[in-house]
Amino acid sequence: MQYHHGNLKQQLITFTYDWIAVNGFDRLSLREIAKIANVSQTAPYRHFDSKEHLLAEVGALAFDNFSKEMNANEDTNDPADDLVKCGVTYIEFGLKHPYIIELMFNHPFKGGDFPNFLAASDRAFGELQTRIKRLHRGNNDATRLNSISTHAYVHGLLSIIQINQRIGDAGTTDYYKASSQVKNNLEKMLVAFVKTLDFS
Repeated sequence: MQYHHGNLKQQLITFTYDWIAVNGFDRLSLREIAKIANVSQTAPYRHFDSKEHLLAEVGALAFDNFSKEMNANEDTNDPADDLVKCGVTYIEFGLKHPYIIELMFNHPFKGGDFPNFLAASDRAFGELQTRIKRLHRGNNDATRLNSISTHAYVHGLLSIIQINQRIGDAGTTDYYKASSQVKNNLEKMLVAFVKTLDFS
């Protein structure tokens, strides 16, 4: 059996992240992860009480990676344009990592049971709030409301693109025709949305 130097817990999280990115999380088992990591079947249980606890740690890592992608966009003197770029990055991350984004936003974690996951998701939301706060010149009430509005709009666009991709080229419905235009007009749609935000 391979001897793992360093932090086995973190290695198991990383192995699981990579596995989910390819396979999704529905069929994941701690036994499968132990096999991939080349450790005993009992080794993961020394670090995680259950598969759900492992998934929560993977979700936290996903939100941290997501935040890093957001931070890769350099701030400029145009906060509206900066927000648009982050919106595009959000959607690109989701399209590149569909199983990871599903784990982040659709898995029914109970935040109180998984504080690391909750903290990581809050840090990611904080990245959005920071950018919108620049638009509002520090108005906290406007920042909170428009952060939620922006998140809903951007995530909605991502969902529409994903649905369109699942329909495939055989789609002939009006919805398919309309949703097919979203990806090519993404930046234009985000610019138009940002202009509607109340900056008061």
